[in-house]
Amino acid sequence: MGKNAKKTVIKSARFPLMAAGERLEGRNQAGGTLERRFHLATPGVYYLWLRVTSHGRSGSLLSFEVDDPSTHSVRGAPRVPAAKGRTGPGGAQVIFGRGRWKLARTRSHILVQPYAKSQWVCYTLQPEHKAQIHVSKPGVYTLRVAALRGNVTVEKVALTMFFSTKPKGDTLDHSEDPGGGRTFFPQSPLQPDGFRERWDSPGVAAMRRYFVDSEKGDDRKKGTSPGQAWKTFRNVNGRVFKPGDAVLLKRGCKWDAGLAPRGSGTEERPITVGAYGNGPRPVVNGVDEDALSLADQSWVVAQDLELTSDPAYHKCGLSAMAGEGKPRPRGTRVFNVVSHDNGSMGIFIGSRHGEKSNGFDGVIVENCLCFMNGNDGITVGGNDQNGCRNAVIRRCTAFGNRGMAGIWILSGENGLIEGCRAYDNICVNIWTWNSRNVTIRDCEAFRGHESDAAGFDIDWGCEAVTVEYCYSHHNEGDGFLLMGSGTANYRGFPMASRFNIMRYCVAEDDGAPICMTETFQDGKVYNNVAVAGQKGVCAIKVNGWPFSPGKDSGGWASDTEFHNNIFIGRNGGVPCWVDDFATGQGNSWDHNLYWNADGGAIIRWGGRESGPNFWKGNRKKGTFPPVDYRALAKFRRATGQETHGVQADPRLAGAGRGEYGRLPLNGYRLGRGSPAAMAGHRVRIDRGWLEARSKFTAETGASSLGIPMKPEEASQDWWGNEVDSSHGISIGIQGK
Repeated sequence: MGKNAKKTVIKSARFPLMAAGERLEGRNQAGGTLERRFHLATPGVYYLWLRVTSHGRSGSLLSFEVDDPSTHSVRGAPRVPAAKGRTGPGGAQVIFGRGRWKLARTRSHILVQPYAKSQWVCYTLQPEHKAQIHVSKPGVYTLRVAALRGNVTVEKVALTMFFSTKPKGDTLDHSEDPGGGRTFFPQSPLQPDGFRERWDSPGVAAMRRYFVDSEKGDDRKKGTSPGQAWKTFRNVNGRVFKPGDAVLLKRGCKWDAGLAPRGSGTEERPITVGAYGNGPRPVVNGVDEDALSLADQSWVVAQDLELTSDPAYHKCGLSAMAGEGKPRPRGTRVFNVVSHDNGSMGIFIGSRHGEKSNGFDGVIVENCLCFMNGNDGITVGGNDQNGCRNAVIRRCTAFGNRGMAGIWILSGENGLIEGCRAYDNICVNIWTWNSRNVTIRDCEAFRGHESDAAGFDIDWGCEAVTVEYCYSHHNEGDGFLLMGSGTANYRGFPMASRFNIMRYCVAEDDGAPICMTETFQDGKVYNNVAVAGQKGVCAIKVNGWPFSPGKDSGGWASDTEFHNNIFIGRNGGVPCWVDDFATGQGNSWDHNLYWNADGGAIIRWGGRESGPNFWKGNRKKGTFPPVDYRALAKFRRATGQETHGVQADPRLAGAGRGEYGRLPLNGYRLGRGSPAAMAGHRVRIDRGWLEARSKFTAETGASSLGIPMKPEEASQDWWGNEVDSSHGISIGIQGK
């Protein structure tokens, strides 16, 4: 601790949280560290910014770490083993409930260029990764910044949750933060979704067990009992194991090498790679290899492991690859795995789109945590709509990943993502692309970064996808992106998105809570709530691009129903904007409730945000303005839409409170006398629509994994209460 360490707790109603600094000298350990205490009232990822001046001819190297708020001590936290040739102190602390992991040192070090004069710095030595700290519960956290090399003055220390903040003089600009610069968001007391540290994996039912102990093992022994355990992976890697075999790593042990067992099991007798003993998960640091690598193997179970690698080598934590021209691997299971700090993906199963191999069949990824990876958190993928099949991702958490997704199913048919949480990812938190019959439900996505990001996304060429009971909030991009892709195609598959459903979802204070764009066709968007909380933002926005804007071949939504939704604008936000040709195309708007808390327009109709050459690089906006309607009655007379629509305050208990946690989300319950109560109507999943949808689906064994093959009419509201259409349907997410 430095001589001038501050004992004051820094807290404020708005970001950034700001503290004064001091001069640090890397060669003088007595004065080389500053310490500040911050009250962090909201769970999530915080970004560290330092305003610094560097002295001398060489630059300065700083490190940072954060204490556990319950102990204010970093002692006892397991460390990621150092990569080859690395020296220096441990990395930044990542606090996650009772489990704690260290970041790789490249992500806990900040370089200050020589002669830098009074400038803000935030990026670490690992490209694309800002200095960041994850916290899972409110508390007082102690931040330490140390000078490892050089002579530097830290003028100010700042923390924020807004990834895209920009320096502005002596402070940081939060004008574009979807959270409005707030430092506090209520946290639900009930958080059943996502990864749970205390979760029991399925038992290991193996015929033959092989044990590995990095501390007391011996590679010359048989490996068939804990007392005969191997020490390294020399006897494991490349060995072809048989059905019913298990490779078990001792808990509390660590290895600096990739793990690559070979061989396939059967459905009745899988091969298991797991853990034995007591204590924390065994840590596999692949360094310059994937931590766990599987290749064309079927019926393999990986569980109870912590996987990492040196991010400089762009490897995965777990990589299960399907080779070209080989039978589709089946039955991969991943339970209770933590994968972090890899240069590529946390968990990757299948094949990347564009490759000729076509993914896996029957994948289950359950109760896994993937964070701070240079690419995606969790990806299960193939190369086209017939790619990966029958994939289930359940109760997983992904945050701080810097690829294309936190969690996604990429090019596949028949999938399920449920009970997951994803946040602080680039570019989309949870989504599916070029897929058929994927259901995403009971998930939460927030604080996604950059304007092209989203909380949830039904993207190019998705058919028969359902997103339901999901909660998006404070994403810099769209909350829910519903997207086709015009006249493009991929491997012969038309890229229009058809026969998809979004229902009983909540989108709050995102860059655009709901955005539908391009050829999203024959969809159903009903019983959702969308709240726009910033100037110029629309709660729902339907737009496109003007190439061939005909009903069947253009870049516009068509034949889609928008019913029973609540659209709210506040703080300068607008409830609804429907762009250009999307005002026609057979789209139906009825039984929706619109409310502008500021008294402005409730619907913007027509106009074009992007010019005719938008997709040719011309981003000139304002080609022609829309018509703004302040009165629903006038809109109804002009358009023939919203015969039963409502313009009124829905009297929600607390819309816009920014609660973290999908349940209970009581702010979106209807208050007494709400005009939304029983003002909706039954949205039918009729036979004709289902028959047209069924042309894009085929049963491939999905039902045995709990993957729905066709959508039923909604029988429950957001809180699990019965929805009984015989007694009336409410607008929004509440049944009664």
